[in-house]
Amino acid sequence: MKALRSVRGVTVGLPEGDRLVGPFDMTLYPGQVHGVVGESGSGKTLTLRALAGVTPHNLVSSWDCGTEPAPRTSMIFQDPAGFFNPRWRVDRSLQEVLIHVRALPRREVAARIAELATLVGLAPAELHRYPFELSGGMVQRAGIAMALATEPELLLADEITSALDPELGEKILKLLRRIAVEQGLSVVFVSHDLPLVARAADDVHVLYEGRLVEYGPPARVLADPRHQYTALLVNALPSRDRRGELLPEIPIPQEDAHAPPEACPFLPRCPAAIDACWVMPDWDSEKTYRCHNPMPKGAQ
Repeated sequence: MKALRSVRGVTVGLPEGDRLVGPFDMTLYPGQVHGVVGESGSGKTLTLRALAGVTPHNLVSSWDCGTEPAPRTSMIFQDPAGFFNPRWRVDRSLQEVLIHVRALPRREVAARIAELATLVGLAPAELHRYPFELSGGMVQRAGIAMALATEPELLLADEITSALDPELGEKILKLLRRIAVEQGLSVVFVSHDLPLVARAADDVHVLYEGRLVEYGPPARVLADPRHQYTALLVNALPSRDRRGELLPEIPIPQEDAHAPPEACPFLPRCPAAIDACWVMPDWDSEKTYRCHNPMPKGAQ
């Protein structure tokens, strides 16, 4: 499959030079969902904001596509209700995007709103409501419609299921995946929910302190992780086999214990660290993880 874009050198940092995210690369494919996972503070949302060009004003972000133009990008935020004007009905917000961003003739706007409503599984009449009149699942679908109104090539989804119950979250992810396939979009989906990512994504990228430490198909990364951090993250998930047992914890480093920039960022917490870990290994053509002392294959 031909890639939509190869996004290179994704980086977010402070103006004085301290790096918070990256640099790392991602290859985006049309019709596919790319998952990004990691614990709180790992840089997931900052990565999405860098790709969308909406990082906080006190941070500096960069990435490029080489000689190719950047993809048209849209973002679905974690709290979509907060990004609708509460004084407008949802379809009024969609009208503003279609007219002033997409320059759609006014005579075509109503038909396009009806198309978007159908695409996300809502009746057009349901979009003729204020955001606060919609249920959580409905407002999330409306947020997806708003993002699709710009006709993006790359759709970024930031924890869009975290406020929903598991069944509804599953439905929203299935909807997003169907739209990706039907519209030929690349979707980058951030989540704490590893099992959900495993079911919804074509590949998964594991971040730790802003660095990409492992990537690949979910069936491999989450079932047979190689990086020590990924393995500990997966092992901390509840399961039926360990019902009633305390979940394993990822070791907590000593206060203010941080790895130097050239080292593996997980070094202060890694139970399997060796001397070589003071210099993080480079990617090569055969490895999809950056770890000097990886988990053996099939050890999980």
